[in-house]
Amino acid sequence: MVSILLLNPTIVTMESKNSIIKEGYVYIENGRIVDVGQADRLPYDYKYSDLVLNLKGKVVLPGFVSYHTHLGLFPIRFMGLGLTLNEWEEAVAWPYESTLSFEESYYASKLAMYAFIKNGIVAFADMHFNMDSVAKAVKESGLIANLSVAILEIADFEYEKTLKENIELHRKWDGVDDGRINVYLGPCCLRYLTREQLNEISLISKEENIGIHIHVAETLDDVRKAKEAFGKRPIEVLRDYGLLSSKTLVAHAVWVTEREINYLFKSEANVAHCPISNNILLSGTMPIVDMLAKNVKIGFGTDINPSWDILSEAKLTYFTVNTLYGVPSRISSYTLLELATGNRAKFKGIENHGKISKGYDANIIVMDFSNVRGWPLESNIYNAILFSNATIETVIVRGEVLMDSGEVLTIDGAEVRKARKILESKLNEIYGK
Repeated sequence: MVSILLLNPTIVTMESKNSIIKEGYVYIENGRIVDVGQADRLPYDYKYSDLVLNLKGKVVLPGFVSYHTHLGLFPIRFMGLGLTLNEWEEAVAWPYESTLSFEESYYASKLAMYAFIKNGIVAFADMHFNMDSVAKAVKESGLIANLSVAILEIADFEYEKTLKENIELHRKWDGVDDGRINVYLGPCCLRYLTREQLNEISLISKEENIGIHIHVAETLDDVRKAKEAFGKRPIEVLRDYGLLSSKTLVAHAVWVTEREINYLFKSEANVAHCPISNNILLSGTMPIVDMLAKNVKIGFGTDINPSWDILSEAKLTYFTVNTLYGVPSRISSYTLLELATGNRAKFKGIENHGKISKGYDANIIVMDFSNVRGWPLESNIYNAILFSNATIETVIVRGEVLMDSGEVLTIDGAEVRKARKILESKLNEIYGK
């Protein structure tokens, strides 16, 4: 693997709010950050790196992370906005998912990851179907991924089949490419699983030491159905079944009580906050202020966000919190960027991500603030990153350049065109032109 020198950028290290290096350098070797410092103190040998990027006037920071995604749903992300989750599943998702082929999942994933790279997302946790095809696309993309099969029992989807597919996915793909691709178990949600099935998943998780990725308390209906089927609220059910730990990734957690928030904190579970999906599907608003006050580990998830962008999730969170709580502001741009860059919540594959510091994985993005939108950068760099819509021009994942000067290098234009053609045909077949 090549050595890379990032020379003269402003470095937003995310080590602390005041840890910003102007006109600095980042030296990368073997996929790791070896050194960070001021450019006027650059060690002589670094000048002879295999790749030197002169980034004067640019900003570098850790890449963004999406903690909850469904790559296969990328082609339908504009459909059914304003429907409730149940309505959207019936009218949009199930007709599409029930006939989704391995080839279609592969190409949908390609398009989704192309958008991720363009938006500076370097890692994600994905749950869906045909995940062997998704894993192949991930391997080719260069991105970091934690994958799981949606395990459920409903309509055309069988519990035994989806569980078997998840176990096979784990055996084949967990730890592949030096740990760039990993696999969790994906019990879809409590409403589509029985007590016996949840018990079995918990047992496999413990015996095989496999993490859990699950939708929880996304809607009020989820809470009602959990009480009917299990006699308790959703987070309490996970706790009772031994499914709440530091290796658990909880998606949504909109309708949770103070007691459940305490369970999330004590278990060190990780929460994927998906504000745009929660908004467009009319699901509700996650109590993020209460969770942050309890030090719950949180990150953002794009879910079915039409823009496929993490910064848009962070911005909506900022606006929503200020609208709901008023004076004084309960959340800062820096805190939101901590969540966006993977500094709080973790899943297998990003344990060593989130800071531009010695020994961390070289998962870095370069932003260009040279146009009017990004000026004046110096007034508040965290606000500028969050709100300016500055261009993301370069993406590096574990020392590999995935995008250079806005051009995605690992997914070419021909693949994008082929993917669009295949998926347009499917959409027309299901929903009509």
